[in-house]
Amino acid sequence: MDYKPSTSSSWVWRRICWVKEEMRDGYVNGKWGVQPEGFTPAGCYDWFKGTRPRVHWFKAVWNGWALPKHQFLGWLIAHEALNTTARLASFGLDIEDKCHLCGLTPETTEHLFCECLYSRGIIRELNKETRWNFPIRDVLDWCMQRKGTVLQRGVQIAMMLGTVYQVWHQRNKSRNKNLLIRPECVARFIMEEMRSRVRGRDRATMTIAERDWLKRMRLVE
Repeated sequence: MDYKPSTSSSWVWRRICWVKEEMRDGYVNGKWGVQPEGFTPAGCYDWFKGTRPRVHWFKAVWNGWALPKHQFLGWLIAHEALNTTARLASFGLDIEDKCHLCGLTPETTEHLFCECLYSRGIIRELNKETRWNFPIRDVLDWCMQRKGTVLQRGVQIAMMLGTVYQVWHQRNKSRNKNLLIRPECVARFIMEEMRSRVRGRDRATMTIAERDWLKRMRLVE
């Protein structure tokens, strides 16, 4: 534990030794004294991470049915870190803050995913496909309020995060390439992407009621 790397050591080795210094407080009389069972990588990670209360949006963002890129976008929204034009303009950047999809109002997160005419067009088409109402005022609140089994909640949240991702994707295409696909085409892509996710799951783990629910949602035949 007293070892010090030389100044000529590689960056990687110096970083490893830096981690060792960070772990020093976890050792008592030369032994790992934080966990009674002794040192484990998982225990060390938990010790580094510390104890924090779980955030309220945890299950809405880190949903196993959603794709990682969709989860990451949800995480940005949860942290209010999505670079909408309104947010960038608030930093003092000399840019137009209007929505790149409708061009009517400042592009805030709430407007982009809940109020924009283009986004609402996508949601309207999804309502037609699924026969299920998609009222949105706040994306994460909507996700957290889902009812039903684990599968039903997971599918609904995954579809919502997929919708949010596609809205952001189309927004970026409109901004960078001046190209915008019709809402009904985007909705069909979201549905097919969700069908692929459902097809990849083991049907044997689904109850009859869940399979019937997926049929009503038009996610399985």
